Amino acid sequence: MRRIPKLSQSLKLCVLSGLAISAAASSALADQVVLRDGTVYEGTIVSETRRSIVMNTEVHGISTTLTLDISQILKVTKSEDMDDAEGDDSEASGLHTIPSRSNRESSTDSKVLKREGYQLLMEIPLTGTFGQDIYPLSVADSLEWAKDSGVTDIVFRINSPGGEVWAAQDLVAVMERFSDDFTYHMLIEHAISASIWPSFWSSSISMAPGADFGGAVVYSTNSTGSAEVDKKMTSIMASKLGSAAEANGHSRHLVQAMMLSEAAVYAYKDHGEWVLTNSKDGLPKGYETIDGPDTVLTLTTDQAARYGIVTALDSKSLDSFAEANGIEKWDSAGDMGYELAEDANEKCKKVRDRLTATITSFYADYSDYLNDNRISQRGASMQSMKRHMGTYKRIMRQAEEMEMPSIVDGYENAIDVVYWQNEIETNLARLRRYKRMGP
Repeated sequence: MRRIPKLSQSLKLCVLSGLAISAAASSALADQVVLRDGTVYEGTIVSETRRSIVMNTEVHGISTTLTLDISQILKVTKSEDMDDAEGDDSEASGLHTIPSRSNRESSTDSKVLKREGYQLLMEIPLTGTFGQDIYPLSVADSLEWAKDSGVTDIVFRINSPGGEVWAAQDLVAVMERFSDDFTYHMLIEHAISASIWPSFWSSSISMAPGADFGGAVVYSTNSTGSAEVDKKMTSIMASKLGSAAEANGHSRHLVQAMMLSEAAVYAYKDHGEWVLTNSKDGLPKGYETIDGPDTVLTLTTDQAARYGIVTALDSKSLDSFAEANGIEKWDSAGDMGYELAEDANEKCKKVRDRLTATITSFYADYSDYLNDNRISQRGASMQSMKRHMGTYKRIMRQAEEMEMPSIVDGYENAIDVVYWQNEIETNLARLRRYKRMGP
């Protein structure tokens, strides 16, 4: 057997240094993708779209190809960018480089968003109906990205007729979770019903020309399937939202007037400033009625601006918003909020549709089981119910993870899992006995 000579200590150091240099060079030549959770992938980017990046890399030493969701990516650096960055002091500033929506296919077009002494504004759209087009996950994903990217101010651009209260409340819970990280602003184009929840949770409210704001009565479905005003629930919600409004510098009397038909709101001037109250008792001469009892308040831009309730804008643009609110030095985070919201809302809608379809199919199978006397078909119906119940449990867990705790609570008893697990197994056992007995 040939004996291998031992390496001298100095030679060992040279070999190890060579390996280290080789590894560093290999790393430097690789593309790098950093995820928002801190995971770093190095390898070769083979394709990019506005929704994903496909990358050849190694995971635990095994070569593989990954498709990475663009909404989960914090930073992309290509090998040629690394070479160009040598000697560049931009990394020392600690600023993130984020691709804009229009040129995300090329990370070389990235720009530094946060500049020293500038406020970084990010728009997040709330467009459509809450619970159908707008889901809390859209705000959660956008705020997580914004926090990682140095955003200072969030501008919610709302154009909504309202919708399902659970979605607005869960969305507000997300806002509350990130409240220490940003200043929230609401830019209203149209904000009715459930839309007032995130509006009154914002530090500032601005209205575009021709906008409207208010009319937030809560409805429920009665035994006949018709919608009717849920006065008790509306009163409870008005009290909670009124407290939140005051904490954010807004009048609780506005919330009451927008939600309760019996509530009123009046305005009078004190040292040149409008003061709002819910009673005419003791009011000085010259007071004005913003909304009397027996109606639900909806404000136009001119009305709201007259009493100092909102800031009126000259146009819908972000420039107009910044100027009207006295924000002089600012940059925009681009359209990332729009893209992240679009992706999140699309995912949530699919989950909710699947949940509804699964529950419907479960009870359709049960109806088939009751109405079909053939043992084989009844067994097939039970097995199908069992599969749907498994799907139901998975989707419920998924909905919880996707910032929809209220919808999970609402659907929690749609299928009584404990009861039906026992019922299905009992029925299947009974059918097997019948089948063994034969005709």
